Amino acid sequence: MLQDEIAAAVAEAPVVAQLRSLALSMGTLSDTGAAALLNGRSLTHLRWLDLQHHYLSAAMMRRLRDALEPSGVEIDLSDGREDPGDSRWRYVALPR
Repeated sequence: MLQDEIAAAVAEAPVVAQLRSLALSMGTLSDTGAAALLNGRSLTHLRWLDLQHHYLSAAMMRRLRDALEPSGVEIDLSDGREDPGDSRWRYVALPR
């Protein structure tokens, strides 16, 4: 899905080192995109990572927390959705 592709692009972007926060919320982020974030440039310097409304597995949420929270990164993993398996059935959230 597009959100995973965006996460992969962000993970390799040199500008990430200059960020204090990163928001990839309200999309269709899956374990694929989260793995790209973990395998890309370090995110341990961030203060805030917003991944609210996502399709991450419990194991991937644990990996994100284990990798980033010890460095002081606050992560919003609220509003998780069960991955339907077929990405065509994932949907984005709309702000109120």
